[in-house]
Amino acid sequence: MSENGLSCIDPRMTVLDILSRHRETEAVFKAWDRRAGECICCRALFDTLQQVADRYGLDLDLLMDEIDTAASQTDAPIGDRKQALSNLPSNREKPNG
Repeated sequence: MSENGLSCIDPRMTVLDILSRHRETEAVFKAWDRRAGECICCRALFDTLQQVADRYGLDLDLLMDEIDTAASQTDAPIGDRKQALSNLPSNREKPNG
C-alpha cells in the first residue's frame, strides 16, 4: 500500500492497465504464474484482477498487496527505485554456467 494507506490498484483494473501504468509489476505477475499454472500476462492480459483471481483461485488481497507494493516503487525517489528494482528476480544477474 502507499504511504497514505490507499492502494493505487483496484480489482477492476485489467492486467494490461496495471502493466502499462506500472511496469515494475511485471515481476509480480511473473511470480504468480506458477500459482496460476500459466502465464497470466499471456493468457489474462485483458482480464481484471478480480477475474484473474477467480479464474485461477488466487488470493486477491495478497495479489493486490504485492502488485501495489511494486507499483508504489514508481513514487519512490529515483535512487530508491533503482535499488528496489535491482532486487527483483528478473533483474538479478544469472550465475555463470
